[in-house]
Amino acid sequence: MRPLFLPDGPLATCFCLVVTCSLMLALTPSYAERPAEVSERESLRGLSGVEVLVEPFSLELEQGGLQAVTLQNDIRQRLQKAGVKVFTERERLAAQAGALLVVRMDAVHDRIGRYFYTIDLLVKQRVRLGGPGAPELSAATWMKSGGIGIVADDNVKHVEDQVRRKVDEFIKDYQAVNPDRRGSDQLKNPQRAPFPSPPSSLTLLNPIHIMAGVIGF
Repeated sequence: MRPLFLPDGPLATCFCLVVTCSLMLALTPSYAERPAEVSERESLRGLSGVEVLVEPFSLELEQGGLQAVTLQNDIRQRLQKAGVKVFTERERLAAQAGALLVVRMDAVHDRIGRYFYTIDLLVKQRVRLGGPGAPELSAATWMKSGGIGIVADDNVKHVEDQVRRKVDEFIKDYQAVNPDRRGSDQLKNPQRAPFPSPPSSLTLLNPIHIMAGVIGF
């Protein structure tokens, strides 16, 4: 068998880019079996508020100017202006109809000045899979996922705009099923709603995003 030799110079760079893109595409979950988006939107009905969590970014991204804490505070303010009550972690755990709004970003640097990235925005709620007495689970009931984006490593702040667009999609869906809270200030005593059931079925999202476990997710 003849040994395999990898190309040098520009060909090596192209080869690495092709491999990187292929791996990212292979690891990107498929949503071909998801039902209509109205099912996800309905899962937001009666939601009393959300806690915002931006998962930590890599050190390279933060050095480039992308700060998870700063973006998290920006999202909180954006939601408050739109009439969505924003919880602290303690408030969310105490609220029967509270949820967790999560921003998750994965990025790979190609070593020639660019990042390939993906952004997921999802809502986790406590749900019951059956009638009274059924176990309570933590599940992703609403999600906006994008394809693979590319940004120069000296312009990573551009990623913040993509996150804000997804947050605006959440606000739009939330207001569509909670019209009484459209554009209002935070409600002091939101009415608690029953535990939501997973929209349609547990095939709502790709199984990799269904997080079942302790209530405290």
